[in-house]
Amino acid sequence: MADPTLDPNAQPPAPKGFFAPKNPIAAPQNPIIDQVNVLQARLSIGEKRMADLDKRMLGIENQLIGNHKKALTEIKSLQKEMTDLKQTIQQIEDKTILVIKELRLTARKEDIDVWKRYMDIWDPTQFVRYEQVEKMIDEKLSEHVEEHIASPQQETSAPLDTPPDTEETPEEPKKPARRTRSK
Repeated sequence: MADPTLDPNAQPPAPKGFFAPKNPIAAPQNPIIDQVNVLQARLSIGEKRMADLDKRMLGIENQLIGNHKKALTEIKSLQKEMTDLKQTIQQIEDKTILVIKELRLTARKEDIDVWKRYMDIWDPTQFVRYEQVEKMIDEKLSEHVEEHIASPQQETSAPLDTPPDTEETPEEPKKPARRTRSK
């Protein structure tokens, strides 16, 4: 008798003990039924795989839709930022043009040098107001009157119009008196 472990067509012995089948199923005798059962098993496995693929595809589609919505909102926010940046750049350009126009209206160094020369020639710190001139004239006249009062002998010998100790000199033409402002 041949060894059952070496025979390829031999069926393995049924397990005994705790793992032994309770009711052994009788093997079908018809090969067509075997083929139908195999095809039915393969078909149910294929259907399960298709159902799993459908679930995965549905998840992927939902994920793509979510990503698409996020991308659209980001694009809209970027477009808004771009328009804001364009407006800001336009405002900066307008202000720059305004500054350039203002700078063109300012004096150049040569103009300032010319004005400086004029100011040095005119020397406005030496200008006198009318009130100051009148005050100076009044002070000089009062000094002159005080001198005549202090020396009475000269006062009798010389008229008030001519200063004392002056020799006769040809008269110089008088300058017209300056008009003063009336208040």
